[in-house]
Amino acid sequence: MAKLSQLPLYRQVMREVLSEIQSGAWREDEALPSEFDLGTRFGVSQGTVRKALDALVQEGVLQRRQGVGTFVTGVDDYLASARFAALTGEGATAPSFELLGCVKIHAGETLAEMLGLRRGAALWQVRRLIRLQGRVVGLEEMFLPEAQFPNLEVRRIRDLKCNLRAVCWLDFGVRLKDGDLRLRAVRASSNEARLLLVELNEPLLQLVRLARDIDGKPQMWCSAWLRTEEVAFLPPEALAA
Repeated sequence: MAKLSQLPLYRQVMREVLSEIQSGAWREDEALPSEFDLGTRFGVSQGTVRKALDALVQEGVLQRRQGVGTFVTGVDDYLASARFAALTGEGATAPSFELLGCVKIHAGETLAEMLGLRRGAALWQVRRLIRLQGRVVGLEEMFLPEAQFPNLEVRRIRDLKCNLRAVCWLDFGVRLKDGDLRLRAVRASSNEARLLLVELNEPLLQLVRLARDIDGKPQMWCSAWLRTEEVAFLPPEALAA
């Protein structure tokens, strides 16, 4: 393992493990070698390997299975992991997505501050509709720095079922983790009303999230607007409870 003196040893191991996963050496739902074998492979102690793997478990890259081993997790799409249910509480359905586009814009003051960029920095704006059994129930906008994700392609996003986080990981080696979900009631703007097929100022539920990379650097700002007059939004963390 090439030593990066400015990083603690366990974080160097984290980067090596991430690199191996991203290269395809260990695939989704595949077990990693033992901590002893990884220590030998990277030239570090088992304790250092354990600390690195524990950190990657916290980041959602790996998962421990008691008595079995440590396995690679997939790249979750937050909204794809959520469910929508009738207000009566009967049934819960997974959404589907329709990519509207991927265009380059320039960061205004708010987005620049959220992503730690200078005002006017180039961003990708990716928009998708959220559908439930064909019916539009939501709209999501995602913003990423163009400098970190050059040559982002619409075709590639569609190929990966509109999972932009999977594109960031597989094509750019950036593993993202969402921060806390923030929700608030808002009124539909003209843009949201047009795309969601609702009246201007109709009440919507807004979800916002900031995704960071493994070093804690902001990389993606996400905002979604949901119609909730007929269905309830069930976040992934509620489903896992």
